[in-house]
Amino acid sequence: MSLTVNGVNKNQTSQPTAASTAPAQETQNLFGSEETSKTEKADTAAQKTLLEAELAKLEQQLAQLESKKSEKEAYKKELEAQKKSITNQKANVEAQIKANEAEMKSNEEEIAKNEQNIEKAQDEIEKLQKEYDEKNKEANELSQQISDKIAKIVSDSDNNVKNQQGQIQQAYQEAYAKVESGEIEQNEVAQYVMQKVGNGNVNVATEELTAINSLNAQVKALISGANTLSEQMSLKQTEIEGYQAAITASVAANEALIEKNAPLKAQIADFNKQINTVNNEINTTDREINTIDKNIAKVNTNIQTTQNQINTIDGKETTEVKVEEVADINTTIANNNVDTNYGETAKSETKSNPFLAVSYDFGSYATMTEALEAMSKNNEQNIASARTQTESNRQEVRKMFQELIG
Repeated sequence: MSLTVNGVNKNQTSQPTAASTAPAQETQNLFGSEETSKTEKADTAAQKTLLEAELAKLEQQLAQLESKKSEKEAYKKELEAQKKSITNQKANVEAQIKANEAEMKSNEEEIAKNEQNIEKAQDEIEKLQKEYDEKNKEANELSQQISDKIAKIVSDSDNNVKNQQGQIQQAYQEAYAKVESGEIEQNEVAQYVMQKVGNGNVNVATEELTAINSLNAQVKALISGANTLSEQMSLKQTEIEGYQAAITASVAANEALIEKNAPLKAQIADFNKQINTVNNEINTTDREINTIDKNIAKVNTNIQTTQNQINTIDGKETTEVKVEEVADINTTIANNNVDTNYGETAKSETKSNPFLAVSYDFGSYATMTEALEAMSKNNEQNIASARTQTESNRQEVRKMFQELIG
């Protein structure tokens, strides 16, 4: 028989209910959660410490890269300043070369101008020569006419004397024959001869000599004109010689300028080589800076990623990681525009036309003029001689007739 107290059977074994057992289990679970939380916090703190150390390392690496980049940029500025200095020196030398070349061009234009002047003067000389030759030819032809006329006058005068002498001699023979035949008396011989041969007048060729004088005046005028033409040709030749001297001076000046430019061009070639060397160094430095920029971009990305991890641990808001893309730099500085052979170009030359300004032999023209003048004087002498000869013949004939008259 079992005893029941307050509805509980004391003979029955007491079983704990869910309600009675719950507090004990709860207490046991709470102790386990605290241990886990401590461990997790310790791990998180350690992870954060590692991340912060990594962040510091990355920031130090970034500072080193930026410092190295600054050094490279400063070096690049030095290179650019060096290039600018060389370029300025090159520009100054190029300005000297251009000034010399401009002077050479001016000299060449002066040479061309003087060559044109020479050609013009030569054309004028040729025209003067033609006129001179025509006057010379005409003067010679007239002089020949004068010589022929003088020869004829003298010949006619001499023949006239001979004829008169022959006629007188024949008349004397006829008269003495008539004396012997008794046709005339001895004292009538002279009268007979006078009647037979006339009064003894001898033609002195007054008209012919007047014509000769006129021709001689024409010859003198032609000679005077030829002298004037010869003087003009001589002046033109003097002009040509002046142009020739100017051309020679211009050619010599250009040759001197060419020699002057040679070392300057060598300097330009050296400057170009220096610029090429600096350009190559700038290219290398730009590539190094580009590599540093790429590394900086990577470090910045890592810094952002690490900072976001730390922010996550701290429960802070994270930011979007921006990945910076650094393109490869174009380092094709135009070295091809820098002519390293500037000073090795072929030596230029300044030439003038060698066929221009051939000197004329004005000595021969002077000789011709002297010959013309001598011919004119000879004409005058021949005319005077002809006058003397005809007058002498006339006097001789008169003398013969005077002797007849007795």
